[in-house]
Amino acid sequence: MKKLVLTGAAGRLGSYLREPLTALCDNLVSTDIVDDIGTLYAGETYVKADLAQMDQIAPVVEGADMVLHFGAIVDEKPFEELLGPNFVGSYNIWEAGYQAGVKRIVYASSIHAVGMHLKSDFIGIDAEHRPDTFYGLAKCFTEDLGRMYWEKRGLESVHLRILSCAQVNNTRALGSWLSYPDLIHLVTRAIDTPSVGFA
Repeated sequence: MKKLVLTGAAGRLGSYLREPLTALCDNLVSTDIVDDIGTLYAGETYVKADLAQMDQIAPVVEGADMVLHFGAIVDEKPFEELLGPNFVGSYNIWEAGYQAGVKRIVYASSIHAVGMHLKSDFIGIDAEHRPDTFYGLAKCFTEDLGRMYWEKRGLESVHLRILSCAQVNNTRALGSWLSYPDLIHLVTRAIDTPSVGFA
């Protein structure tokens, strides 16, 4: 691929994805709201952009083959704080992607989209949305946005319901753990699978 865009490049997961993503494309455009993300990898450029501002996001997405959308406020906050980056930001990514002819968006969704299911339910990927927070509600919104853009406009997307992808420090975390190498593998497969529709 010629160009991949990674949002949330300054975040914990984005930071781990930057280097492996450069191996999959000629040009990785990393973006976030911080002034600087440090030393860039070969083939990587950085653009500071606010997800909630379409006039900043659309130029970043222009010419991209795919977008890896990992940008958001990643903790529960009042709805008003999440509205711009987590709701409007997702819309901006999908609409800019559609306008630019992007093939696919890979989205960092979350277990919080289904967090109100009982632990004893042993749910699968077809579980209905039951968000446990406004943060989880934003994940539900974006999953539904992705489905709509696929069904109405043919823009593919993969929504990764990540549980815990961090250093394990207790037994409970081990049961929901996604290691960093497995995260990289998961994202790579979401990119190189020939056709995904809405997944």
